[in-house]
Formats: sequence, structure tokens, C-alpha cells
Amino acid sequence: MNTAFQLAESWHRGQVRKGTSIPYISHPMAVSALVLEYGGTRDQAQAALLHDILEDTDLTYEELRHAVGEKVADIVRHCTHVDTSDEKTPEAWMARKQLYIDRLIRDGRPHDDENVADFVLVTLADKTHNIETTLRDLESGLDEEEFFSRFNVGRELQEWWYTSLLRAYLEIQVPGELVWRFRDAVCRVFPGHWEFQENAYDEM
Repeated sequence: MNTAFQLAESWHRGQVRKGTSIPYISHPMAVSALVLEYGGTRDQAQAALLHDILEDTDLTYEELRHAVGEKVADIVRHCTHVDTSDEKTPEAWMARKQLYIDRLIRDGRPHDDENVADFVLVTLADKTHNIETTLRDLESGLDEEEFFSRFNVGRELQEWWYTSLLRAYLEIQVPGELVWRFRDAVCRVFPGHWEFQENAYDEM
């Protein structure tokens, strides 16, 4: 764990959470804590600390694999968004997010051991921390329009992204209570999605 934390702290040093002065390292630390809280392994917890490192820094996969091993590096790679274009447009953003969702559904499904893939818990913890942070900020009285202006796309596409993720997690039937925690936060930030009910798994 020490190596993973040192890598994350070093490569994310100086970065802050969007629209805040909060050091970015607080996010991977929180994600790693969620992974452990919901039964994750040491490898998953290390990957959680590093889940943004390939996407947001110049560290390469080979360098990461050399530092923390192939299993952890592969989890991180599965958590990494793939750029489909150099353009900073809503269309390019959506294409990148859709690839993430497609890979989550394709590679995250249960296999012979009847468990979802190792990276799924890490992505779910990541997205849960993000949406719960959003919920906290909005419930603190922050103006919604001002809040969503922090991001590359506005509220409408953020709603598409989080509800699409939730559908994906439900489709691959992620076990445990964290998926319901994610669902509750998504439905509070983006109300009106009656399809996400307690018996959502049974209806699919």
C-alpha cells in the first residue's frame, strides 16, 4: 500500500478537485477507503489509490506495472477513460464515456468464479465518491448552474453519464450495498428516475 500511496501522492501533487482548493489526493484516498469498507482486497485498494493516474498524469502503464505489479496495473487500466479524439467537445466527451460504459458491461460481468471482475468495485467506489461529493455540495446550498459549470459538460450530459453508469452496474448485477448507495445519490442529484427501484435487479 505504501508504494501505491507514494505514487499517487507524488503524481497528483499540486492537482486539486475541480472548482475547489481541495488537494486531488483526497479523492483516491476516499475511493480506496470505500473499497476496503465494502470488502475489497489489498490489490483493489491499491488500484483505487491509483485509479486516475494513467488518465491524469504522464505515468505509463509499463511504469505502473513495474512499480505495483500487473494485477493492480490492469485494474487501473480498466478504470481509465480512453480518449477517442483530441477535440474538447460534448460529442467527444460522450464518445469517451460510452466506451467506458461499454467496457464496464463487457469486461465486468461475472465469469467462472461467479464474481464481477476486480475492477468493478474500484470504478463503483470512484463514481460513488464523485456523486456523493456532488450531492453534498448541492445540498450545502451551492447554486446548481454554478456547480455544473465546473465540468467539461453541463447538467444534462452529467445526468446521462451517471444514470448510464447506474444502468450498467445494475445490468452486470454488482453485489453488495455500495451499488444502492450509488443509486440513492444519483437519484437525489437527478430526481425523477423511477426505473431505479429497490427491485431493479429482479426486473431486468
